[in-house]
Amino acid sequence: MNLFDQTQKYHQSGAFEQALQGYQALLAADQDNPQLCYLLALLFFEQEKMGEAAHWFNRVITLAPEAAPAHYNLGVIFFEQGDYYGAAQAYEEAAKLCPEDGDIFFNLALTRKKLGQFDKAFSCYQKALAITPEAEDVLYNIGVLCKDMHHHADGIWFFEKVVQNNPDHAPALNNLGYLYHMERQVDKAITVYHKLIALDHNSAMAAHMLAALTGQTTATAPDSYIRAVFDSFSEHYDESLVEKLGYSTPGQLREMLTAQHRQHFAVTLDMGCGTGLSGEAFQDVTEQLVGLDLSPNMLEVAGKKRLYDSLHETDIGSFLRDNTMTFDLFIAADVFVYIGDLQEIFSLVKKRAAQGGIFLFSTELAAHDFALQPMGRYGHAEAYIRGLAQQCGFVVDKVQAANIRKEKEEWISGNLYMLRA
Repeated sequence: MNLFDQTQKYHQSGAFEQALQGYQALLAADQDNPQLCYLLALLFFEQEKMGEAAHWFNRVITLAPEAAPAHYNLGVIFFEQGDYYGAAQAYEEAAKLCPEDGDIFFNLALTRKKLGQFDKAFSCYQKALAITPEAEDVLYNIGVLCKDMHHHADGIWFFEKVVQNNPDHAPALNNLGYLYHMERQVDKAITVYHKLIALDHNSAMAAHMLAALTGQTTATAPDSYIRAVFDSFSEHYDESLVEKLGYSTPGQLREMLTAQHRQHFAVTLDMGCGTGLSGEAFQDVTEQLVGLDLSPNMLEVAGKKRLYDSLHETDIGSFLRDNTMTFDLFIAADVFVYIGDLQEIFSLVKKRAAQGGIFLFSTELAAHDFALQPMGRYGHAEAYIRGLAQQCGFVVDKVQAANIRKEKEEWISGNLYMLRA
């Protein structure tokens, strides 16, 4: 058996060191052989030695620019490393060389989406579908893209296509339930939520939404539901919430504070910090800023902004029960829409509040006490908030009507509150 065949045998059997030695020996005698360079690149790639693999794939491209698999695998490496611009360029080169390969366009679409280039991603998915019209992963991912672009009718069409071919495709059903719900197709949403519970897929979310659609009121939304919602939106959360839904609650709360109270606080607790929008609004009035959130993806985005002295992946109640710090300012912007019964939180905030500490928060409206509303968020009556404030030892300094966010191009009404311990 010659050296090439023996090296191939080592490679196929997973004998990395022997295969590496064989390829190195072969290349020493034929250093410009693109096939040998490609096989060595694959060897490193399979061992997840991405730096070495990228070096040899680039060597292949230098020797044989028409080698589409080398461009493609470079795209995979760049994508894994978070270099989405490099990945897009590599996939584009592969696509020029192999325009009939749907996998290339699929991966290019994923990359374009990572770059926030949704229209280009959609075009790539269309090309992939033209090559493989029934490909489940393409149909599903283009549905997700349509959902993220707020093209709900198109998203429904693609997810329904997936479910027609695979009735138990739980992720597609999960997205269908959301889109039916958003589009007020209540009966269809209820059917899908029941199906998700039967499949035991995201059942906490499904049960919460069923309660919302059938007029039940629960004490709070499940932590797993809140975490999943915000994890999924973390990459483009600021853009979606601020630009598309008109969200400005942190700024409105800051203006309320500025008009009414002192401008400096020693320690501030941002309860539900998300991507750090409240941190941006309040960082200049506090010496120390602490953030809480259930979503690790949100916390990752917030951490990159370098606004917070510490960030904690936890719920409000657990943090306030377990922590002995006192705070001069508490902020809960668009947080209590996921919590109905606020009794415990108010008591814990009062326990951890410094003398004269300020408690700023927003709510959506409810007719009486608190209510789980059809879209899955909670509203709170002003009388309920005032009653809790009095019971827990807060003075209500100010209540202000506000537009909280848009839903289907219409403003959701709410209140902003400033309480003082």
